[in-house]
Amino acid sequence: MKKIVGILGLSLFFSCVSGTDPMPNEFSFDYKIHTSLPSTWESEFYTIVGNLNEKIKIEPRDYSYQMSVYAWKSTASKPYQSQIGDASGASVSGNQNERYMVLEIPASEFDFAQLHRYSVIPHEYFHVYQMSLSKNFYDGNIELKWISEGGAATIESMYIQQYYGVNYIKDAQNQVNIAAINNPKIFEKYNDSQNEDPNYSSSVFMVLALAKELQKLNHTEEDAFKMIFKDFWLPNPTNGNWKNNFEEVFGISVENFYQSLSNYSSDINSVLPSETILIEDIFTN
Repeated sequence: MKKIVGILGLSLFFSCVSGTDPMPNEFSFDYKIHTSLPSTWESEFYTIVGNLNEKIKIEPRDYSYQMSVYAWKSTASKPYQSQIGDASGASVSGNQNERYMVLEIPASEFDFAQLHRYSVIPHEYFHVYQMSLSKNFYDGNIELKWISEGGAATIESMYIQQYYGVNYIKDAQNQVNIAAINNPKIFEKYNDSQNEDPNYSSSVFMVLALAKELQKLNHTEEDAFKMIFKDFWLPNPTNGNWKNNFEEVFGISVENFYQSLSNYSSDINSVLPSETILIEDIFTN
């Protein structure tokens, strides 16, 4: 079973650059990879981050230009507790000192060679990318789970398809709840849809359905995903204005999009993207 990944601690804000500090030219990660992780995982981790940095580049911002990554195998006993407390699982979290990425990789994922031990990396990387596009997202002023988590989980699957040749959406994000069709509003909030969104399957379904609706408006598939992954965040939406932002960016009202979902089957196969789509073609369009 894939472990839930996501964003925690978004109500925290940390100023990274003072008024006199120069803005770095590059966003940087400070990697803290524990010895409990196999060297093969560590090597693949750096390869994945390198690929992502090339194709989905995170730009430094005055509020965020660096981040520590704490990674360990679940059999290790909280090796970074002095830095991140009891943080576990996988998330982008924070405390009073810093915002950081947590990658606790379950031992079972090594035992059974599960791809999630690698797919979690692009998922959490993409949350940092989302933060670089939107200060309000970084500050926790917008939740909108189905776009934030659905977007990260879709990128996760696209990466696995492109680099490992596995349709990860069909394999790991196929538990779409019928509520994604008949009550999609609940997926705006984490607490409202905890039981209806296993592995963010329903959120992924909604993102993929939105891409289909945008293609009906004569956008290419690559451009449709760029609008969802990038363009939506650039106006820096908040919980209060995201619906207006949604309509301005996509040319569809939220209400009309939610209504359009009734035209789909809740089977994830009804909205699958092209298996040949490349991440770099999305972000360079």
